[in-house]
Amino acid sequence: MKRFGWGLILLLLPLVLFGWGNVQYWRADTAQDQARTIRQWLSAPSEALLQQLPWEARKELARHVEPRQALQRRLDLLDADRHWVSVRKVMASVSCWLALAALLVGLWAWLKLKADAWRALRSAAYLNERMMASWQGLGCCLSIYMAMLAGSLCLALLYEASSGASRAAQGGMSVLVVVLPLASVLVVCVRQAWRMRRQWPLMQSPTARFLARPLGRQATPAVWQWIEALATQLQAPTPDHIVVGLDQGFFVTSVPVLLQPGGEVLTGRTLYLPLPLLTALSQAEAASIIGHELGHFRRRDTERGSETSARFSLMCAQYSAMVGDEDAPPWVVRPTLWLAGQFLHHFQIAVHHWGRAQELLADRAGAEVAGPKLFVQALLRAIALGRVIDGLLLAHGGSNLLQVLASHLQGTPLQLGEEVLGLANPHPFDTHPEIATRLQNLNVLLDPQLLQAALRVPSADDQQWFNALCAAPGNTAEGKAAESSARDFT
Repeated sequence: MKRFGWGLILLLLPLVLFGWGNVQYWRADTAQDQARTIRQWLSAPSEALLQQLPWEARKELARHVEPRQALQRRLDLLDADRHWVSVRKVMASVSCWLALAALLVGLWAWLKLKADAWRALRSAAYLNERMMASWQGLGCCLSIYMAMLAGSLCLALLYEASSGASRAAQGGMSVLVVVLPLASVLVVCVRQAWRMRRQWPLMQSPTARFLARPLGRQATPAVWQWIEALATQLQAPTPDHIVVGLDQGFFVTSVPVLLQPGGEVLTGRTLYLPLPLLTALSQAEAASIIGHELGHFRRRDTERGSETSARFSLMCAQYSAMVGDEDAPPWVVRPTLWLAGQFLHHFQIAVHHWGRAQELLADRAGAEVAGPKLFVQALLRAIALGRVIDGLLLAHGGSNLLQVLASHLQGTPLQLGEEVLGLANPHPFDTHPEIATRLQNLNVLLDPQLLQAALRVPSADDQQWFNALCAAPGNTAEGKAAESSARDFT
C-alpha cells in the first residue's frame, strides 16, 4: 500500500489543484454574475425593487432602511474589484489547465514506463538501444510535471492573495494563514523541478571512477602479449586499456573510465585486473577468469549488454545523488522520486534477465581457455578470496594490502560453506548468476577435490607469476618502473 500510495498521490495532487482551480473560477464567475444581477435589480423602479428580489435577498435587505443604497454599495465594491475579478478568473482557468496537463503528463509517464519495461524484458536489442532514451524521457516528463504543478499552485496562491487583498477591509487578509504555508510547498516544487532539470542530463554521459593505474604496452609488453594471446584464442577483440587496482574484481567495460588519483580518462574497451587476486590465483585460473571477461567482447550484443549494465548501475548512482542524503524527502516530491524508482525497479528486472544470459555465454568463453572445471575452480577461489580481501580492506585499508593478504592466507585457510551454490561473484556493473546456475550451464559437478583445489594455500608461484610477467625479459626500464609502481600502489 505504501508503494502504490505515492503513485496515487502522483495523480491526486493535480486532481486536488484542478478541483481548487474550479472552485476559484466559480467564485470569480459568481462575483461577476452577482454584479450583473444587482445592476438588473437597480434598473427597476424603487417601488417595485423589493418585489423583484429573490426571497433570500429580500429578507437580507429588509434590515436596511434604504435597500437601493445597500445594493448600490455592494455593487460599488464589486465594481471596484471588477478588473481583478476578471484577472483572477483567468488565473483560475489557467491553473485548472496546468493541473489537468500535469495529471496527463504523470499518467503518460507511468504508462510509458510500464510499456518500455515490458518491451525491454522481451527484447535485448530494445533494452540496449532504448533504455537511456526512456530514462531521459522520464526525466523530461517529471520535470514538466513538477513545473506544471508549481505553476498551478502558484496561480492558485496568487488568486487567494489577490482576493484577500481586495477584501482587506472586511478581514480578507486572514487568507494568508492558508497561503503562507502552501508557499513553502511551492518553493519545494520549483526547487525540485530545477534540480531535476539540471541533474537528469548528467546521465547522458556516464563515467566510471576507479582507483587504478594503467599498464602501458611499452611498460608491460609481456602482460599485453599474454592478454592478446587469450583474446586471439577466444577470437575476441583485444582491450584498448589494461588497468590494475585493489578494490574490485576482474571486469571489462566499454564506458569511459576515470582513473584516480591521476585523473586520466580512458575510452574504449578497458580490462580491470585486481592485484590482490593476481597474487593468490594461479596464472591458469586468472586466464580463465580473464577469458570470461573477454567473452563479453566476443559478440557485439554481449558487449552492448555489458555497456547497458554499466549504464544502469550509473543511473542508480545518479538517482541516489538526486534523492540526496535526506531520510525523508518533502512529501510533494516523493511521487516523482517514486516514479523514478519504479523505472529502475522494472528495468532492473530486464537488465538482470538479459545480463544473466550474457554472463552464461561469457562463462563458456572462460571455460574455453583451460576447461570448464578449472574455470569453476577459479570462480570459487575468487569468491573465497573476495571475502577475505573485503575484510582486510575494511580493517587495514589499502596499506600493505598484498603483504597482509599473503600473511593471512598462510595462516588462515580459505573457507566456503554449504551456501556456496547460492553465491555470486562481486562485480561493479553486472549481477552474476549464482554458482549453482553457472555449474549447471557448464555441466560441472562441485566435488570435494574441486573445492579443495579452490581453497588451497597460495603457492610461491601463485604469488609471483604476475610480478614476473610485469618484469619479463626484454622489458624496458619503464617496465621495471611500472612494476615498482604496482607494488607501491598497495
